[in-house]
Amino acid sequence: MTAQDDPSGRARPGSEQLYDALVDAGIDLLVGLPGTQTLPLDRTVERRDDIRYVMARHETAIPHVAWGYYEAGGGVAATLTVPGPGDTNAMHGLKNALEDRVPIVHIAADADPADRGKGPIHEIEPDTFDNVVKENVSVERPLEFHRAVRSGIETALTPPRGPVRLGVPKSLLEGEFRSPRVTVDPPASQFEGDAEYRTAARLLAEADRPVVYLGVGARRTCDPVAVRDLVERLNAPVVASYKGKGVFPEDDPRWLGVTGSHLPAGARRTLEAADVVLALGARFDGVTTDDWSIPFGETLVHASADSAWIDNTYESDVAIVDDAGTAVEWIRDGLESESAAANAGNGWDGREIGDRVQSEYEARLRDRGLLADDEPIATAGVLRTLREALPRESIVTTDIGGFRLWAKQNFAAYEPEGYISAGSWAGMGVGVPAAIGAAFAQPDRPVVALTGDGGAMMCLQELHTAAADDLDVLAICFNNADYGIISKSPEIDRYTEGHRFDWSSPDFPAIAEGFGCRGETVRTLEGLEEAVDEALSRNGPELIDVRVDQDEPTAGAAAEYDSELPIRDG
Repeated sequence: MTAQDDPSGRARPGSEQLYDALVDAGIDLLVGLPGTQTLPLDRTVERRDDIRYVMARHETAIPHVAWGYYEAGGGVAATLTVPGPGDTNAMHGLKNALEDRVPIVHIAADADPADRGKGPIHEIEPDTFDNVVKENVSVERPLEFHRAVRSGIETALTPPRGPVRLGVPKSLLEGEFRSPRVTVDPPASQFEGDAEYRTAARLLAEADRPVVYLGVGARRTCDPVAVRDLVERLNAPVVASYKGKGVFPEDDPRWLGVTGSHLPAGARRTLEAADVVLALGARFDGVTTDDWSIPFGETLVHASADSAWIDNTYESDVAIVDDAGTAVEWIRDGLESESAAANAGNGWDGREIGDRVQSEYEARLRDRGLLADDEPIATAGVLRTLREALPRESIVTTDIGGFRLWAKQNFAAYEPEGYISAGSWAGMGVGVPAAIGAAFAQPDRPVVALTGDGGAMMCLQELHTAAADDLDVLAICFNNADYGIISKSPEIDRYTEGHRFDWSSPDFPAIAEGFGCRGETVRTLEGLEEAVDEALSRNGPELIDVRVDQDEPTAGAAAEYDSELPIRDG
């Protein structure tokens, strides 16, 4: 597209010009919290009809709502805060979006350039945000407005996508000036790598023990149907990173689990025995590789659009700098049709391996009483009960905490949009705000936020946002009255000499009711199932406080056992 002047030739407020640029980029949701500096754009959004305005209750939650909106398939959202305190509160969510490759157009109503250094309210140096966004753009004069706004939005939308901060002073938002109309046309990426694709296809076609590993790039660019087709041709078992969970349906028998400290022992053995691992869009960060201790086979084929992720931690034998979706298509088309039969003939049947890994892991949980309906109930049992009680099409968001590690193995995901969880940034407080974003994106699907009692305290006030907008959001709070990640850390005694940090959970149902939501407490799996059924039959937001065992083992400890899974060498 070519930028054109406003046909009327008149000067217009910067807020209206910025609004039009967001609309041109396809943005239909803005999440904010009105402040003195943001009012010109707040009023513009409320006055016009193309963008919906969502008012959060705290700036920390603002980018989390936008993040959940995108992850649930709602598209790119914009966010708006005052500078200084508002902007810094939003940094947590912006960094999370950067790590997860989620595009957000974050607008900060910066201090006026003429006032900088004189102590205006909320003054902060714009370069403070350079490391939490993909690009940090400051607009200081009307002459820069068109170029800066267009460049910033296009950068957010260009793969690998990510959040961009647009610092626009209030004086420009409310001031009138002439500027070319901003039109957005992000460039398409072009990749070259035919030789690498041919090598990858040959290695996989000849492999006796292939495994497919799905990362965040697979979530962003892969067609899940194409992924399943590739897996079927290889007859390979499948593992995923935190962000790859959901790309492959977990009711498929070839599913092994999510990598991390909680990966079942049989799945680790499978990865160790693999002769070729195809990694699609993987970052191989410390969280999802258990501090780089998880093996990834004898030969690693790694496809990623972000070249910085390749050979950064695990050395690849074949490096493909391309998006994972394109890689799946190329490799799938290059495979020989008999590859799956060859794998099965060598004793490497992905279905059989997956079934045995899952059966062995479940037997381990049952032996330890972690799936029983005995008080106090265990997190694994709660998660499996929830999966049975919730409709398949439900969208589930997770906060950060010990329960989330259990969820990686015990709450099955069937599609990317159905399971929304942060990656390696792992900042608490994302669960409830993300569910709000998901509810705006998919109002006809059940939306459930999974949170711990610690994470809930970070953004529980957003239940008030859900109530104000009458959203059908169900929050499930795993309440063990403890910061379990800390109290169960193997290093806790080293630093605290056996002292357990005091933590007394508040009355979460009472708080929910104070925000205009329903709330109740359950202590059994049967009671949980009944409460979920009732909540799904009603409209409006609800919270179920689930009392779980404070002394249960960690997800990682439960996954450590002597696997009896025999893996043939072919």
